[in-house]
Amino acid sequence: MELPNILIVDDSKEMLTYMELVLRNAKANILTANSGSKALSLIKNRELALAIVDVHMPDMNGYTLALKINESRIGSIVPIIFLTAVYQDQVEIMKGYHSGAVDYIFKPVNKGILLSKINVFLELYNQRMKLPVNTRLFKKIGVNLAGSDAELEDSQTRFKNFIEHAPDGVFIMDKNGHFIEMNEATCTITGYNKEELLSKTLDDLFGDISKEKWESLLQKFLYSGTVNAELTFIHKNGRTRWWTLHGVKLNSDQFLCFCKDITHQIAAAEVLKKSEEKYRTVINASPEGIIIVDTKGIITDVSEIGLEMYGASSQNELTGKHILRIMPAALKDKFREIYNKTLEEGLVQNIELKLQNKNYIPFVSEISTTLIQGKAGESIAFMIVVQDITHRKKLERQMIHNDRMTTLGEMATGIAHEINQPLNTLSILFDNMLLAASEENSLPKSYLDKKIGKIYDSIFRIKNIIDHVRVFSRSQEDAIYSSFNVKESIDNAISMISEQFRHKQIELDLSVEKNLPMVLGNIYQFEQVILNLLINSKDALEEKESKSSKPYNKKIRIKGYRSFSHIIIELKDNGIGIKPDELEKIMLPFYTTKEAGEGTGLGLSITFGIIKEMKGEISFQSDPGLGTMVTILLPSIV
Repeated sequence: MELPNILIVDDSKEMLTYMELVLRNAKANILTANSGSKALSLIKNRELALAIVDVHMPDMNGYTLALKINESRIGSIVPIIFLTAVYQDQVEIMKGYHSGAVDYIFKPVNKGILLSKINVFLELYNQRMKLPVNTRLFKKIGVNLAGSDAELEDSQTRFKNFIEHAPDGVFIMDKNGHFIEMNEATCTITGYNKEELLSKTLDDLFGDISKEKWESLLQKFLYSGTVNAELTFIHKNGRTRWWTLHGVKLNSDQFLCFCKDITHQIAAAEVLKKSEEKYRTVINASPEGIIIVDTKGIITDVSEIGLEMYGASSQNELTGKHILRIMPAALKDKFREIYNKTLEEGLVQNIELKLQNKNYIPFVSEISTTLIQGKAGESIAFMIVVQDITHRKKLERQMIHNDRMTTLGEMATGIAHEINQPLNTLSILFDNMLLAASEENSLPKSYLDKKIGKIYDSIFRIKNIIDHVRVFSRSQEDAIYSSFNVKESIDNAISMISEQFRHKQIELDLSVEKNLPMVLGNIYQFEQVILNLLINSKDALEEKESKSSKPYNKKIRIKGYRSFSHIIIELKDNGIGIKPDELEKIMLPFYTTKEAGEGTGLGLSITFGIIKEMKGEISFQSDPGLGTMVTILLPSIV
């Protein structure tokens, strides 16, 4: 007999290799694929005994793949086990069950549990393939069927052993819900023995709410041949408990079902949910920004004030990143010093640092760090409390400035005297020189050198006084402009969003010439320009995707080259495009083509201002439905 097929789909090459190694002795043909599309191509016109599918994959997630596997297999549903490396909440679990899941296995995979579950499905598949369609499958497992040979009898015995020793409940029922056969785990879960269950229907075990839900699910079960649900049932002791119920249609009269008691998991999840809500309320009630970082420096949580300080719109912008990635480069060594001190002493308080948000806008902060330890005293995380003291520092600087102005007022009389004195000297010198010139036909060179030297001394004295007053009264820092490399700035901008774009399947095509001439401006502001344009392109691509009935390749191309005394940057996407009447307004402050609440209308206005300050030009071309191209023209430093 031909070996049954088991499909394994995971985007991790290492995981596929591991699964093949674990199943090397299984009596099955192992089919592996690293993406949903490859999996669908691989199983075309093939029978499957089981599919083991990774939940999170880039091109097609596991839930979508599960639906596609079974969409054309009504009556012969492929059981699917989902692999996942992260804890799934109840909503996600139900999503999986509705997609055709019969179970979840968490990474790292337990070899014993995996093989046990796979063997059950292999035996089920082999039994189904050996018996005629009209044979009453599992008619009292262990009793020989008419015409069965020795091989079939041996297969039935082994199958019965697998079923009896399965960790989850397994039972067979008819289309009216009557129990036909069940394993010992089903009896343990329900509290009834086999004789008691044989006299009951599945409907008898449900409470009123789940009974109504089950009536609806049963109709879908009869039609589609599969069911996945999370329901309450009444234990024999009268207590209400929770279970997951997964079923597949064996034939027109019989259904194979799997059940698992998840009461403790539900209770634990509820306790965890309440604990997380309490924790979230406490952390968000803090007037300071709070950042939780694990021992490897990875951000795991951020308070609402912390998100606001950084300029992030959601947790996803920060969680999962290393804390040093959001730190100014000049502060990384300082922060490592704070980290090590916190690890040694457990607490570091009130360190003043000049941080910056994601748009490189600086703010003065005061941070304190605390080491979070486990019950055994082991280090498990760090809590960083960030207080924005920019306003306070401005007030302090203003107070200092006001004090300087007061002092300057008090110095006014002395300053006037200091300036008048060299001016009087200049006046006397010029009078003497004019008088001497009128009395003599020519003035001796020694006389002129002496007088001119005194004139220069007086001028320098006045200049020094004025410079001193200017420095003394200054209150604002001057903007810093310097020459920088455009390609470096673009690379820096892309490095901040490349992972996000990859996750969203957006292809970035970067073609910027090397050794371009330098331009004059602020490298961080130009990075903001590129980021603003890339984010706008991303939104346009996603809007087009949401309105399209078919998937399409989302692309952004960035091209940079020299043209005479200018550098030209072109950024082109194949997104939704901009209507002609909107194209004229997009750089106006507070004008946006996005939905309410999704854009401020300031991004392109700020971009226009930055390019203008760099003595450059920016223009837009767009074809609605096809895409947009932005062209930036910057003067180079020749």
